[in-house]
Amino acid sequence: MRLLISLLMAEMVAGGQTFRVAGGGAGWGNVLRAMGLVEGGVAELVVGEVVAGKVSVVVGLGAVAESVGVKKGEGEVEVRQVRDVASRELPVVWEKAVKLPVVVLEGEWEVRTRERWTGAPLVAVKKSGEGAVVWVATEIGEQGYERYPFLPQTLMAAGVRGRVRGGGLWAFFDGGYRQRVDMQYLVGQWKRAGIGVIHVTSWQFDGAEGERARWLERLIAMCHEQLIQVYAWVELPHVSEGFWQKYPECREKTGTGMDASLDWRRLMTLVEPRCAGLAEENVLGLLKRFDWDGVNLGELYFESLEGAENAARMTPFHESVREEYRKLYGRDPVEEIREKRWADYRADLAARLQADWLAKLETVRRERPNFDIVVTHIDDRFDTRMREALGADAARVLRGTEGQGTAFVIEDPATVWHLGPRRYREIRRRYEGLTGEPERLAIDLNIVERYQDVYPTRRQTGAELAQLIHEAAASFEQVALYFEYSLRPVDLPLVGWAAARVEAWEERGGRVRLKLGGPGKLEWRGPARVNGMVWPVGDEEGIWLPAGEWEVERGEAAPAVRVREHNVRLKGVREVEGGYEIAYETRAGGLLVVERAGGEREWVKVGRGKGRVVISAKRPAPGPVESSSARLLRQQ
Repeated sequence: MRLLISLLMAEMVAGGQTFRVAGGGAGWGNVLRAMGLVEGGVAELVVGEVVAGKVSVVVGLGAVAESVGVKKGEGEVEVRQVRDVASRELPVVWEKAVKLPVVVLEGEWEVRTRERWTGAPLVAVKKSGEGAVVWVATEIGEQGYERYPFLPQTLMAAGVRGRVRGGGLWAFFDGGYRQRVDMQYLVGQWKRAGIGVIHVTSWQFDGAEGERARWLERLIAMCHEQLIQVYAWVELPHVSEGFWQKYPECREKTGTGMDASLDWRRLMTLVEPRCAGLAEENVLGLLKRFDWDGVNLGELYFESLEGAENAARMTPFHESVREEYRKLYGRDPVEEIREKRWADYRADLAARLQADWLAKLETVRRERPNFDIVVTHIDDRFDTRMREALGADAARVLRGTEGQGTAFVIEDPATVWHLGPRRYREIRRRYEGLTGEPERLAIDLNIVERYQDVYPTRRQTGAELAQLIHEAAASFEQVALYFEYSLRPVDLPLVGWAAARVEAWEERGGRVRLKLGGPGKLEWRGPARVNGMVWPVGDEEGIWLPAGEWEVERGEAAPAVRVREHNVRLKGVREVEGGYEIAYETRAGGLLVVERAGGEREWVKVGRGKGRVVISAKRPAPGPVESSSARLLRQQ
């Protein structure tokens, strides 16, 4: 095999925010952008030369590699499986085997990736003064993750890091995986990763009493203390395991007449009036019992992805549905399982049920004005087979929820999980014009084991995961992750960088000029002036900026009042007499933690939607307010 020899030189300034690729293939740009870095600026990437004090990436063998202590040894090694120190237990498999020369590393190298069976080094890092050299045995591929999924972790070990983090991510949470976890540690991990909303498997707490109920109450309270909002995730027509056992007459049926216990879901009919009423009582009771910030009505349509090809998994065929169909068309739907009329009926029925249940959820919002309502719906625009298979019709749901403020989370079906990160651009394009409120559109990323033949890992991790988040955040205002348990701890530092939308960056003379496509937290120490204003939104680790173009420089003194933390989407800041006016947007009621000179703090509540709030340097009356969740934690 003829080895390509190239040098990738990344010049990092004050934390390494900028890069330029002069060799090594398109994949490097994908990896670095997904880490929140920006191409261009003062950075230089030099082929064939190593610059002292910089971070350099050398690819392959040759004169440049020899100059940093990487020399060709004796023999060859065939590489198909590799192991990386970032996740030693994880199988990493290349699509095709590659024969490579054995190398000798001279000097103090940290080997990050090795061939599985021989231990031959494939990726290594060597610190050199204030800089570092990263050596990679081969090109990394067009996408950037085909061979070395943990390149971001390697670059971090070399000192590369983003300076801006995105926030406000959503994540789905399955309590069944986390019963013995240190809850305080877990919530802290979510906070550091930039997760702002957790969608909890509410059905697992149907009828919860005693310690089980207190567990959920503690989770919600701890999340609220960290300004993480908690939504009830509802998966109708699955109600709960207890509901399935208690009401066998309400069990949905498949096309073969069997009870519709499919995968983990126990599906119930929502057409038969008595069963529908029992389900309503159950779900609304659960929503009103706990201190939820909102509800996610997820996947309310039918089974399965195989459609009419597998009657044993196809629904709905409960007698109430069959009776309704016979009255309409004079035929039993079991006899028309492959007919267009049956497919249209299922889509109509799914739309009716969705509208009905959204109306039921609105009754909760009337009691709690800041209660948010979200719909998660499988995509049928990119993979157009979903309407026939599931009865899913995204355009219809979007039209039916126009003007209601309902977020629409698009779930890409399992059939397209192997297509790579750039599919999110195309998915977003196909929803253009379906709603006059495009800000309602969100995307759900399934971070799971995939059934297709995918390389190099079954579940997305490292560079692939970072690119998924980065591409999704560039196309949608809101990104949801399914699910938080499937995020590897080694990937958590990447999540915030990947979610940041840094479109331009220049740093010179202690000033940073940057352009953000969405809100982000700039790593910054000490007081700051932003576009000439003493900036009042941030803490000791950094400052929050809205979308826009900003010039940040060192400030002379801290503001007399600041928003230390918040869980709203920051839209703007302006100075007013005695303080600042903060423009915000939030789907559920939000909180701002206001801090004044001397460390005095006040929790300021804001309502759902868009608004403005003034924070004043003057001490409020009657004084700081203890949050309800803080009181609950103190009492328990």
